[in-house]
Amino acid sequence: MTLATGAPRRRNYRLTAATIVAGTLIVALTYFPLIFVLSNSLKTGENIATGGVFKLFTQFTVSNYVQAWHGVELSLRNTVIVAVVAIVIGVTAAMLGAYAFAQLKFRGKSVVFMAYVSLLMIPSTLTIIPLFLMMKSFRLFDSWWALILPYAAGAQPLLVLLFRGFFEQIPNELLESARVDGAREYVILLRIVAPLTRPIILTGSILMMITIWGDYIWPEVVLQDYRRYTVSAGLQQYVSNLGISGTGTGSVFAAYVITMLPMFLLVGVSMRYFVAGLTEGAVKI
Repeated sequence: MTLATGAPRRRNYRLTAATIVAGTLIVALTYFPLIFVLSNSLKTGENIATGGVFKLFTQFTVSNYVQAWHGVELSLRNTVIVAVVAIVIGVTAAMLGAYAFAQLKFRGKSVVFMAYVSLLMIPSTLTIIPLFLMMKSFRLFDSWWALILPYAAGAQPLLVLLFRGFFEQIPNELLESARVDGAREYVILLRIVAPLTRPIILTGSILMMITIWGDYIWPEVVLQDYRRYTVSAGLQQYVSNLGISGTGTGSVFAAYVITMLPMFLLVGVSMRYFVAGLTEGAVKI
């Protein structure tokens, strides 16, 4: 009896130990590059060149951040402006479309929805040339609208798919009672549907922000004036101008930290709402 129970326990201990080791290795491989960048952002170029990979936090040079901030400040401000306007337009349009697919009745709704969502299967790289020609023909080339409108439109298939699932979970009795009281559909959407589905709306906004923040190709294609660059293109422009050797190396790493920090803070602060938006329903019964 003792031998029979002892063997499974030993196997469980070994499995637990293997899981801990594997988890520790994965965490180390994931976070070491970030720690390496943070450490180098506090060093001078000479210290980085002479120090090894594992010599972390041997120097603390805050002036790197002062220099890096002046290099990426403009692109950070541009990104915030572009992202806010694109999110307002994109989320509003997605809410209207998702509400129509979820609560309104019209012929061919399922076919239109499937055709709409199937746009997710089209790689974004295939749309770069058509979008570029559209921006040229609309005379939006080299302007923020050439970023805002494609970002807002490109987010529609995913946001409509996410929003529709939540909008469908709202009891029809609640919406019908509002209609009986004389409320129009846009009033129902703003005063009843939107408050109940706030987590998923916030989730969609975060997804759009992350996409806009990390996009490098489209700003490079559609913008000529570097003063309009968003953060990814602006960071590359700063690195190219400064170079990655000599005394400027530390400020390059500092620029990486500055541009990464807002996303860390955004995801960290909103993680609870982000997870709720992806896992919870619109109402709790």
